[in-house]
Amino acid sequence: MSKRLILVLALAFVVGIAFAAYAEVQNVKVGGDLLIRGVARNNLDLRNSGTAGDKESDQASFFMSTVRVKVDADLTDNVGVVVRLLNERLWNVDDDYADNNQIEVDLAYATLKEFLYSPLTVIVGRQPLRVGHALIIGDPDTNRTTTGYATGVHLPAIARDLSARKSFDAIRANLNYDPLVIDLVYAKGYEGDVTRNDDVDVYGVIAKYNLDKKTAIEPYLVVKSSGVNASGAVVGKTDKIYDLGTTIYAAPIENLTTSLEGSWQLGYNNTTLNKRKAWALQAMADYLFAKQKYTPGLGIGYTYLSGDKNTADKRNSVWDPMFEDQTLNSIPNLLFVNSNMQVINVKGSIKPKDDLTLSANYGYYRLAQKVSSLAGYATWTTMSDKKSLGSALDLAATYDYTEDVQLGLDFGWFAPGAAFDTAAGNRDATQLIGSMKVTF
Repeated sequence: MSKRLILVLALAFVVGIAFAAYAEVQNVKVGGDLLIRGVARNNLDLRNSGTAGDKESDQASFFMSTVRVKVDADLTDNVGVVVRLLNERLWNVDDDYADNNQIEVDLAYATLKEFLYSPLTVIVGRQPLRVGHALIIGDPDTNRTTTGYATGVHLPAIARDLSARKSFDAIRANLNYDPLVIDLVYAKGYEGDVTRNDDVDVYGVIAKYNLDKKTAIEPYLVVKSSGVNASGAVVGKTDKIYDLGTTIYAAPIENLTTSLEGSWQLGYNNTTLNKRKAWALQAMADYLFAKQKYTPGLGIGYTYLSGDKNTADKRNSVWDPMFEDQTLNSIPNLLFVNSNMQVINVKGSIKPKDDLTLSANYGYYRLAQKVSSLAGYATWTTMSDKKSLGSALDLAATYDYTEDVQLGLDFGWFAPGAAFDTAAGNRDATQLIGSMKVTF
C-alpha cells in the first residue's frame, strides 16, 4: 500500500472519529436558485450546412433549467456541513439524454475549523476549488463541456458549456498565517476502474501572501497525474504534468484592479516519450469610473496559451487546459479548447439605471502556432497557413427585477478568421440567450 493511500486513509479515520460523536445542530440555512434559459444558437460548426444527422451544428433552439438546493449546517466545535443538490436539463427531453432527470450531489463537504491547532482548517468532500482566475483549476471537466460526475451525459454537446457543475471530490487543508494563507489540496479528477491504475489525480500547493492592502502574490504548484490519455485509453499513470505558476494582484489606485499570471507546464509521458514544456501568460486590468454618471467601466485582457511548432519531435509545447474555468468570450469558449491561442479582450459596461447593467466584450483570437486541423466543438480538417482564428463579441443586458429575481439577455457573435479555409464556406456563428434567475 502506497504512503499516499495510507495518509488518505489515516485522515479519513481521524475525520470519522470527529464525526462519530453526536453533533448538535446549532444553525441550519436552506437556500438555492433556479435558472431558466431560452437558447438559440446558429452555425456553431462555422460551415454552410451541418453534416448528416448533425443539423444542430447549424441551428438549435431549446429551453433549459438549472436547479440547485443548498443546505448549510453549523454544528458544535467549529464543525460545518454543506450539501447542495443539482438538476440541469433541457425541457421535455427526458428520453434523449442519459440521467436527464437525475438529481446530482453537487456539493457535499464538511469543514473542521481549528483542526488539531488553530490556524488549520480541513475541508473534506465534494467542494469548489479555484486557483487564481481559474486558468488551471476551477471546473473538473473544463467549463466548455461536461460529461457528468460518473459516466452519464447530462446535456447535449450544444449546451454543455452552460453546465453549472464545478465541484471536485477533494481534501483541502487550509493554513491561515495571516497575511500568508497556504492550501494543500488533493483532488480526484477521474475515477476509472477501481482495480486498475487508470485514475486522474491532482495534487496542489497554493499560497497567497498579502504584501499590503493593495498587492498580493499567489504562487502555486499543481501536479496532474493521468492514468488515461485524451482518447480515454488506459496508460497507467504515465502522463504527469507539473504546473508551476504565480499570479500577482495589484490595485495601484482607487477603482483600478490588475493581475498578471504566468505559468509553466513541465512533465514527461512514458507512452509517447514526449517531454512537456508549455507555458501561459495572462494579464488583466479593469477600471470603474465610480463617481461618473452611469458608472462606466472599462477593461482589457491578454491571454497567451502555447502551441507546438513541430509535432514530429519529442517535445510537447501544447498548453494543457487541465481544469480551467474561464470564458473569455461565450462562443469561442464552446468552440475551441483553451490551448494554442492568444486572445485580446476589450470590455466595457454602464449602468443607465441602478437596476440595469449593459456590457460589451470584444475578443480577437489568433493561433499561437499554425495547425493543419483543429478539434473542438466541431473538427475542422482543413486549415489555411494563417493564424487568425477570428473575432468575437458578447453583448449583455442584466435587469434586477427584485432583490431575488434577475433577468438577462445575452447576444454572442463569432466571425471566423483567415485560419479557416474559405473553401469550406465559413459562416458567422451567433447565439441569443434569455434568462431568469430566482434566488431563494
